[in-house]
Amino acid sequence: MKKITKATIAAAAAGVLLVTGAGTVALWQQLETVEAGTVDTGHLKLTVDDNGVWTDVSSGGDGVPFDPATEQIVPGDVVAYTQTVRIDAEGKNIQGALSVGTLKALPEALQDEVELGLEIDGTAAGLSQSGNVISFAEEGVYQVPVKITVTFPAGTVASTPNDTMNQPIDLNALTLTLDQVRS
Repeated sequence: MKKITKATIAAAAAGVLLVTGAGTVALWQQLETVEAGTVDTGHLKLTVDDNGVWTDVSSGGDGVPFDPATEQIVPGDVVAYTQTVRIDAEGKNIQGALSVGTLKALPEALQDEVELGLEIDGTAAGLSQSGNVISFAEEGVYQVPVKITVTFPAGTVASTPNDTMNQPIDLNALTLTLDQVRS
């Protein structure tokens, strides 16, 4: 073999040794495990039972029983569905906003005529309320009374369109949503 070929093979072998880490250069490394424990995530759960009650509150006060299966509302009426929902909150700095979803409940003819609202009673022990934002003083399970109102405002004579007559309001399409919020 020629000297040039031998020198080329020797140089290539030395290069391979250097690239693969086999050589005379040593870099030290040490690995230690940090024993910092674990971090768990909390939760925010909303439970809505079928324990609600309908009342006609058109005249104010506590109202009188209302049965949406057999009774209908007319302009000037306000009916309310009250129930208690359960909020289970766990986590540091947890806060939630409770809202009612009405998108699919009202037919098009009633979109501008009937108002759906939500009132939250955030006065239970451990809760505070600003608008629809419920603040939890600490983690826990809270029973929160809510009232969903269906208001068909009275207008002036002949101001309510006739196409608002005999319209179904799908109360089964109402939703309550509990979102975590950060202030």
